This record gives sequence, C-alpha cells and structure tokens, in this order.
Amino acid sequence: MNCAVIDLGTNTFNLLIANAVNGRMNEIIREKRTVKIGKGGLNNNIIASDAYKRAIEAIKEYANLIQQYHVHRTKIIATSAFRTTENGPQLASEIENIIHSTVEIIDGNKEAEYIYYGIREAVPLTDKKVLMLDIGGGSNELIIANKEKIFWKESYKLGISRLIEHFHPNDPMTPQEIEQIALFIRNELATLKTALESYPTNTLVGSSGSFDTISNILHFKQVGKPLDLSQTWNALNIMQFGRLLDLLIISSSEQRKDIQGMDMSRLEMIPIAALFIRIVLEFFKCQYVFHSAYAIKEGVWFQTFLK
Repeated sequence: MNCAVIDLGTNTFNLLIANAVNGRMNEIIREKRTVKIGKGGLNNNIIASDAYKRAIEAIKEYANLIQQYHVHRTKIIATSAFRTTENGPQLASEIENIIHSTVEIIDGNKEAEYIYYGIREAVPLTDKKVLMLDIGGGSNELIIANKEKIFWKESYKLGISRLIEHFHPNDPMTPQEIEQIALFIRNELATLKTALESYPTNTLVGSSGSFDTISNILHFKQVGKPLDLSQTWNALNIMQFGRLLDLLIISSSEQRKDIQGMDMSRLEMIPIAALFIRIVLEFFKCQYVFHSAYAIKEGVWFQTFLK
C-alpha cells in the first residue's frame, strides 16, 4: 500500500509517496514545490500573505496527487517557519483540512533525528563518526553520529531564508557583507566547535536543497549530466567542492544562471548556503565529503511506515 510523507519546509514543500517491498522503500513519486513561506515575514515571526497563498496552492496540488496515487496513510511534518511564526499553526490547521491528516509541528531536535534516520538509510555509515549537515530555509541541523547512534545534535535558527531576511545582502555580496555574515554564523555555531572537540571527525555528509544543488553542479562538471537520485549517495572531490563554494559565495545571480546544474529556485539562496558550509568546514579538518540524497522526508517515511 502507498504511504506518503509531506515535509512542510520554510523554502520548499516536499512530497514523497512510496510503498514497502521486502522491507525496503519502493519510491512511487517525489515532488517539490518552492513556496518560500519565509519570504517577507520570517524575521517578524509571520508568514506573509503571498507566501501563505503559495503554501495553500501547493498543498491543493499535493492533495490531488495523494488521491491519484491511492495513498493509504499520510504523515505531515512542519518545521522551522511553522514553529516560529504567529500564524504557522493557523496555516497548519488549513493544511489539515485540505489533506485530511494531522500536521505535526516538530521541534529542532526531532527534525535532526529524522534527518539522521534519512541519511543513515542512504549513506553506508560505519562505526566512524561523521558530521551531518542539513541546510534548510528556516533552520540548519548539525548532527554528529555513526551507523549506530547520534552522539550530538543541534538545530540552529540559521536557515538561508532567515539569513537573507536578516541581512538583505547585495547581489553579488560585498566583501564586507561576506565578513559580517560569516562572523554572525561563527558566533552562533560556538556549540558546534565544542561538540567537534568532544566527538572529532574528518567527514562531512550533507543533505537537502542547497547541498543537493552543489552536488548536482559538481556532477555536471565531472560527467556532463545531472545526478541520478536513484543513487542514494555520492562522494565529492573535496578540492572541487571547496573551489565551488568559493565561486558561489562571490558570484552574481547572472553568473549563477549560467552554471550547469544550478537549481534556479535556489539562485538567491546558494551564495549564503555556500558561505555557511565554508564556515562549518573551518571548525574541523575535513578530508571527506559525501552527499546524501535522503534527508528529513525519507527519515520520516522509514520511521513511520517501516520501523
């Protein structure tokens, strides 16, 4: 039987419909809608009216797909924008009426747990600890874990939509803006530095939107075609990875439009996302970088329908 997960993120709403075959997830369809519900109001703790309308339109489309694919059970989770805005619960209630399923507004700790479960299903982890990074619109989750357990996790209110709303950077960012935003991120990530001293690692595993885009660009550079997301993980060349981050940070939107593999819905967000990753890399000696095709929605699916 088909089961669905809807992940109500700050930048995108994601739908995954799958069924279980021999204890594994058999994907039927996945869809993404760029709703940007944080745009224009996130730092005032409100979902702006235009963003609210985009959210409702996306959910109506998902309701039709759920009916079309005869979904038996649906799990809906809502993250940063819903838990930090005044009208987030109201939007969640409207979504419940459209989908006829409960919307669970989860906290940052739960979000990090689900991300871990998703990545663990995608990437062949070992006993060795890795640092997991999930870049979102409203929050970014960082997790130190191995195949067996989570050693440390934290959700930071440093999502890319939130940072854009706070700093309103130029296009391209000026050197002064880059340094100002970098200093802000470094200060906010002080607890990450402490965690990495307690649980050292040399490996970064990234997931979700901006990391998907960066991995796709690198794949185009290497083989001239997009990532095959049926392959659930990819090893990235750390030198090429670092050079691309530096290029994206200083690039203009016009320059980014010409980059093969660029997700146009992330054109505005990718420089700050790249800067965020660059700051994270300052905190430890990273030797290996992997991209996970699975993140929160897959983690929710596995924990809800296969556990």
